[in-house]
Amino acid sequence: MLQRLGIVACTVALAAGCERSNRIAVIFDETGSQAALGTPAWKGAQLALQSRNPPAWLLEQDIAWAPDDPASRSIGSDWATASNHGAARVFERWQSAQVDRGDSRSSPSTAAVVGERLRREGASIGLGFTDSDIAAAGMRAFLSANAKDPQYAAPFVVVGATDPRLPELGHWPASTFLACFTDDAQAVAAAQYMVERWGKRVVVVIDPQYDYTRTLGSFVEKAVPAMGGTVTLAVSARSTQLKQQLEAVGAKGADAVFLALEPDLVPTVLPIVRAALPGVRCMGGDGLDFNGLDTLVDGATDGVAFCAHAWFGEGATEAAHRFAQDYTAAFGEAPTGFSALGYDAAMLVKFAHARAPKTWNHRAPGCPATMTAELDSIRGYPGVSGTISYANGPIPEKDVWIVELRKGQRTLGAVIRPDRRKAR
Repeated sequence: MLQRLGIVACTVALAAGCERSNRIAVIFDETGSQAALGTPAWKGAQLALQSRNPPAWLLEQDIAWAPDDPASRSIGSDWATASNHGAARVFERWQSAQVDRGDSRSSPSTAAVVGERLRREGASIGLGFTDSDIAAAGMRAFLSANAKDPQYAAPFVVVGATDPRLPELGHWPASTFLACFTDDAQAVAAAQYMVERWGKRVVVVIDPQYDYTRTLGSFVEKAVPAMGGTVTLAVSARSTQLKQQLEAVGAKGADAVFLALEPDLVPTVLPIVRAALPGVRCMGGDGLDFNGLDTLVDGATDGVAFCAHAWFGEGATEAAHRFAQDYTAAFGEAPTGFSALGYDAAMLVKFAHARAPKTWNHRAPGCPATMTAELDSIRGYPGVSGTISYANGPIPEKDVWIVELRKGQRTLGAVIRPDRRKAR
């Protein structure tokens, strides 16, 4: 991986000059098969982008900063040292920024077109995407457009696409940041939960059509043995013999089924699994975190669990509780983990964009290299979806929330900080 940009790299960039831009790109799947994830993420981002005041929970934790202090040039140091007044000033600066919104329509090719267009139209920082295939295409196009050198590429914050290879897939790793945990992390958390709570014999059902499902399923196959379990069958979710294959392994004994699925296939596959393996519990990745799951099929979701990026019920953080209240009031529906990720990613972009022009007063507002340095310096941002830090690279180490459905109600199963190495 390329060495990530820091203050030194950005200082060197002074001599090269910097384009002026006050525009921010936001790209989500608002239509198509991924809309069940993309739309809540966009709504969460919208809540952050439209806010004129810092959220109360952020101020109450005393983690804001003094953006006009020349001795403090990173968000990381500001979290611990500055007063609450700094956050308010950052939000005041944000009011002049223009948000350019694009719908990637659940299509990698459309995402590439939208990403390149928004960058060429002047956006100097971007955020979005909840699917890895789509993110790789759109982010690569956004980062590459108008970039004559990697250190001047406009930064991009990936909201909820979870392939840990995304920084390299985008070809500009120094300008890529993830707001979410990754597939290797949730694979380990899911494997630990299944083996410790349900039993060691695990069936893995994988949709071969998407990068997300293939990658997640592969990590689960490695993580289950690492946690002391056994993968008794790994099968395609699109197999015409799926029911028969599941029944055959069920005759020998199965304790859990892991579903590496996107939302579009859940209504088809889950009833098949339930019919073939009655009473066997099912675990899914974050692809099962969509509002329609709760009432998908009468009784079919009882005992289903999934990995989530945030939790809003009993046991949630104060930030998550307050965010859920604001989100529900704004949109008339409960948030998902992707809503929280959209909010957190937008807040990070907002802070970087607002701080960048003042950090070096002789730089043009909206300089991509400066905003990359600001993002790179983030340490311990207390987001709704958990703490975000880029101290060790573009992928934050975050907790995985395990959510279980019981009689149509979501309950908290566990909070796990996984060791991603156990999926390798």
